[in-house]
Amino acid sequence: MKKALILLFILIFPSAIYVILTVGKERTFVLLPYYGPKKPIQINVKGKLRRDTVFYHIPFFRFIDENGKPFISENLKNKIWVACFVHLSDKQIAPPMAVLMNRVEERTNLDSTIRLVTFALDSESEKSMQDYANMVHAGKKRIYLSGNAQAVNQYAIDGFYGPVDSSYSKGFIHFFLIDKEGCIRGIYSALKIKDTDKLIDEISMLEAFYYIKNEKKEDKERDKDEAI
Repeated sequence: MKKALILLFILIFPSAIYVILTVGKERTFVLLPYYGPKKPIQINVKGKLRRDTVFYHIPFFRFIDENGKPFISENLKNKIWVACFVHLSDKQIAPPMAVLMNRVEERTNLDSTIRLVTFALDSESEKSMQDYANMVHAGKKRIYLSGNAQAVNQYAIDGFYGPVDSSYSKGFIHFFLIDKEGCIRGIYSALKIKDTDKLIDEISMLEAFYYIKNEKKEDKERDKDEAI
């Protein structure tokens, strides 16, 4: 437990944009927003109907990774991840995006569960994807996905840009922060250091949220066992 708390402190210390308020055992967070269309529903809670909201989840995808193996969206389930869409052949946009993605990787090096996913908008071969990964010195957190160029472009529009705001699709130069449930929780310019650092801070925010959420769950289970 002590080691876990030290790790948590190291992860969240650079983040000054959120606050954890502790009163006894109750903790509340300044939460990140949800992006995309929301669907109101009614749920039954102890015989009473209550209103709730279903947040937008990114749709299923199936592409090919840099090793030539099929990769589906379910592979990222229960992980915090960052997505971006880029034309790898674009010598003006692709290199600076890769540099800033490297920055995200370096600043989150203490958490091995985070994934950084680049979708290639070009029609790329397995070898060209590997060459690109080597060129940008990609680490273990990086995943490069390719497929039919038209299909990847359409997925970017239908799955990310369209549901949020179609005006974002100009140039496809954004990072998207995705939570463990597959919801979009942040959108950032992929060409600005300030936005990239905000992304890094908000990754820490999500990590801390899940840590406290799990801690509360363990406390409830412990209290239940003690009651028995």
